[in-house]
Amino acid sequence: MAQNKRTKYRVRVRKFLNRDPELPAYIIGIVEDTSAIPNDDPDQSWKWGRIQLDLGDCSRRVCFDFRMETAADRADSLFKIDQITQVVCAVRSAIEKEVRSRDSRQIARKTVPTNNSGL
Repeated sequence: MAQNKRTKYRVRVRKFLNRDPELPAYIIGIVEDTSAIPNDDPDQSWKWGRIQLDLGDCSRRVCFDFRMETAADRADSLFKIDQITQVVCAVRSAIEKEVRSRDSRQIARKTVPTNNSGL
């Protein structure tokens, strides 16, 4: 009987970024868990675990590469995701402040004169 190996993931998520389903912006994040693959695996498949971070809007797609082959590659991958995280968090904080600023504005409404003359 063949052993059925099932791939395990630390993260495997896909989300749409708009509430309107007709707007297809999305994010995909995948990090395969290679911890259960033995060091002496003949294919050394633990070296090739899948890592994916994709962002897409209506017409463009960005895919980030996170190399894990060497210690330097792994350090660079952590640096890259840390930089992305810092910028995303800063932008989120700024958007939140801008939302509060705009929500607090009093919008001048044009008043329409009413005709009380009964005509």
